[in-house]
Parts: sequence; structure tokens; C-alpha cells
Amino acid sequence: MKKLLSMAFVALLSAHTMASEIAVLDFRAALLQSDAGQEAAQAPRQQVDQMKARLDQENRTLKDMVESLKRDELTLSADQLAERRAEVNKKQAQLRQMVAAMQQQAQQMEQQLIQNLTPMGEAALKELIDERNLDAVISRQAAIYTNESVDITAELIEKLNKEK
Repeated sequence: MKKLLSMAFVALLSAHTMASEIAVLDFRAALLQSDAGQEAAQAPRQQVDQMKARLDQENRTLKDMVESLKRDELTLSADQLAERRAEVNKKQAQLRQMVAAMQQQAQQMEQQLIQNLTPMGEAALKELIDERNLDAVISRQAAIYTNESVDITAELIEKLNKEK
């Protein structure tokens, strides 16, 4: 009986020492959703909107070129038809390059924004870790399953907004 009691006590003790405070966090989302992140994202957002407007304009131009080609297709000579098709193909290639360049630029702007906000976010996260006495914080993207009660993203956003 003594042996059984001591084994139960050791099991209980080891279970208690293994208990850890773990939280999950979407750090990127917290930075971008904070007031500071929203404020810092205004200028890049305006640039992206300008890029989209330019892209829309180029799309309309391409669409007009295609419609014009379809309309005139039967009346054009073979050389004229080939020339107009080449123009359409060239415009499509330019448009694809423009889209790729704009996506890359938007990605770079977001990365720069995250990089600028990271020190403030890390400081707020450290405070949150100390306040909640957390043993580990795991990226929400790396977690297979978590209970919503362990997600501290909203708390970090709140802390970032207070520190503003």
C-alpha cells in the first residue's frame, strides 16, 4: 500500500511539474491589426490602390484592343491581322510583368512594415509573457490544434494599442 501511495504521489508531482503555460499567437496579424499597424499601413495601402488603378486602366486598354481586333478581324489583311495580334500579345506580356512587379512591390512594402513594427511588438509580447507567466508561445500557423482560450493575439493587439 505504501508503495502504491508513493507511486501515486510521484505521478501527481511529475504531472504538476510538467504543466506548462503555453499560448499561441499570430504575431503578423497582431502587428497589422494594431492601431500603429493600421496607421503605418495607410501609405503603402494608398500605393497599392494606385497600382491597382493603373493595372485596371491597362486591363481596359487590353480589353479594348482585343475587342477592336475581333471586330476588325474579317476586314484586315493577313499582315495587319498578324501585326495587331502581336500588339495584343505584347500588351498581355507587359500586363503580366506589371502584375508580377506590383505583387513583389506590395510584398516588400508589407515586409518593411512588419520589420518596422516588430521591435514594438516584441516588447509588448515580452510584457504579456511576463504578465501571464508563459513558458512557451507558439505561432498559430505552426499549431495543428489549439483551444481559443490559449490564443493571445487579441491580447497583444490590445497591449499594442495601449502603448501607442
